[in-house]
Amino acid sequence: MKFKTQLLAACVVGVCAMSAQAQVSGTGLYLGGSVGQSKWKGGDFDVLDSNKVGGKIYAGFEFTPMIGMELGYVNFGDFGGLNADGVFLDGVGKIPFTPQWAGLVRLGVFQGKVDTDAGNDRGTSWKAGLGVQYNLTPNAALRGEYERYKFDALGGPKADMITVGFNYRF
Repeated sequence: MKFKTQLLAACVVGVCAMSAQAQVSGTGLYLGGSVGQSKWKGGDFDVLDSNKVGGKIYAGFEFTPMIGMELGYVNFGDFGGLNADGVFLDGVGKIPFTPQWAGLVRLGVFQGKVDTDAGNDRGTSWKAGLGVQYNLTPNAALRGEYERYKFDALGGPKADMITVGFNYRF
């Protein structure tokens, strides 16, 4: 578990270094956020309400127009005595359909934290997602995404999110 935390920290430092370089050169860096519905599934406990409003914020860097990386924070909401959130680092692939439309595929590592009335737990696991992006301008885009987050905590629950968001490229 300590190795996973160190790996996540090394990835965060790498993304921050790339982001600093992008600010100097003026290409590749983008920021964004999304909001939508999160759904809690499984684990060692029952939740009172399995659907809540969740959201995420992220910073990304495009190595090429089709390959990028995103570092972000996600909050799934309060599921009646259970709060869940975490940080993620994803590899993101874009598949352009037209100059305005692109498909998104993501796979990454997720450091999640679950707080309950009985205590809290955290762990590192995986996440994956699919989505579409519509480019409003060369710098601004809208996104719709579905993501699954796997928690390595309290019986290994999962959380699904369907979100709509905006990102801005510098």
